Amino acid sequence: NAMSSLSPVSSHAGFCLKAFKKESKEKFFINLCQTDGIPAPEDITDEQLMAILNDGTPSQFKVPMSISQPRPMKDNSGTECQVCDIAVNTTFFKKVETGGLMQDFLITIVFEGIDSKYGIRLDELDWRVLKNKKFVDKLIAHSVANRDVKAVYESYKNPTPEDVVKLRELDGLSTGGSKEVKPKKPLIEEIDPVAIKAMKNDKNKTSGKDAAVYVPDPTKVAISQASCKKPDCRLFREPATGRAKMLIGEFYLPECVS
Repeated sequence: NAMSSLSPVSSHAGFCLKAFKKESKEKFFINLCQTDGIPAPEDITDEQLMAILNDGTPSQFKVPMSISQPRPMKDNSGTECQVCDIAVNTTFFKKVETGGLMQDFLITIVFEGIDSKYGIRLDELDWRVLKNKKFVDKLIAHSVANRDVKAVYESYKNPTPEDVVKLRELDGLSTGGSKEVKPKKPLIEEIDPVAIKAMKNDKNKTSGKDAAVYVPDPTKVAISQASCKKPDCRLFREPATGRAKMLIGEFYLPECVS
């Protein structure tokens, strides 16, 4: 069946993360790649992302990505470690490659995706983006199913005209042919930020251990909210009459931690 066929997708270098496994402290590299073969998530702002993260209800905003099987490699010192390739849409990658809240969010859900799919828990507090390497080992090809791509487009709340055209093309592939045989797992993972928080809370209850839930950087939250929140303030002049020699400002910032 054409709809269930697999399509090889080539990816291009993006940036490389050096992380560590939580229990063993072994190195774990992540090649974050970009490709046009995977649909982008819907385009949202940092403010909308913050609202989604703070909302306890299931969200329609999901990040499609392809997660490769972790494979062994050796680092520069000859020590055995592992590497995994993650492919996301090129347009979405360009939005996160310069850093900021959206990049922090993507890295968090990448860690969760690896944990969910392969049971590898990485330390969310101990990682860095390599400055002199865009990838380690080699980049591998990803395979995606037309069915998975179609499911992503169907999840869009506000599809663009181009999205509608693409969905119609995919609908055309599903006509005729033999009965579709579904794979055990989708080849494109759709990571839901709200589901991640719920999953981590469940892990805490069952394991009795405290797990780090995604908490955005307070400074970045303040920046993202700067356009919609104005602080209470008062201005005084000294002396009170005559020519002013000094202006004194009092600002009420209850959400700031000094």
